[in-house]
Amino acid sequence: MSRTTLPLWDHVAKGHAEFPQLRSLSTVFMGAIMINAILSIAMLSAFLLLYGAWKRWRRDGVSQQMWLMVAAALVVFANVAIWVVPDENGQSLATGAVEQP
Repeated sequence: MSRTTLPLWDHVAKGHAEFPQLRSLSTVFMGAIMINAILSIAMLSAFLLLYGAWKRWRRDGVSQQMWLMVAAALVVFANVAIWVVPDENGQSLATGAVEQP
């Protein structure tokens, strides 16, 4: 008995063609995962920048590189806040990006 097997991607694409609601659910789900992952990585990098600036300050004292690391961390914190803080309607850019098809 021979059975033809398709690659996994062909099954996924066929499933989406047969069930359009599955496409929208998976897109929203993957969008939420990606937005959360990107914002989490950004926050981790900002905290690591602050930690590196603190270590540099302890080792060498005040330096230009330390202040640049602090400034970069503040920029990352501000960018994450722009994406996460909700507006008057309770919507944020992160939730709006996930809900759009």
